[in-house]
Amino acid sequence: MGCSYPSFCNPAPALLERQRRHRTAHAALVAEILNMLAGGARAATPERDGQREPLTESETRVLRYLPTNLSVPEIAGEIFLSANTVKTHMRHLYGKLGVNSRREAVERARSLALLAPSGVRTAI
Repeated sequence: MGCSYPSFCNPAPALLERQRRHRTAHAALVAEILNMLAGGARAATPERDGQREPLTESETRVLRYLPTNLSVPEIAGEIFLSANTVKTHMRHLYGKLGVNSRREAVERARSLALLAPSGVRTAI
């Protein structure tokens, strides 16, 4: 028996998306759960996705925070790194993803299924 209203059958994605928009202390966890619910938990390979180089574990950890509203110092505090180290990881991410900004990195990572798709819906 199917559900004709998916948001009622599985309200978790909508609830998590609302939580993600707030400055939560668990932003990376929320992003990771949304990514897994969207089926984006696969590992990207440069050959398959056109990505230049595979991301390191540290770069992937920083990438999960990029869609949040957290600043670089706040991200650094969340993952117990210095702000300079987070900036270095971001610079490497941008190079590997072939982008120049945080917004572009998030869009590119979503297109490569490294991050969950945005829950924001645009009007047609």
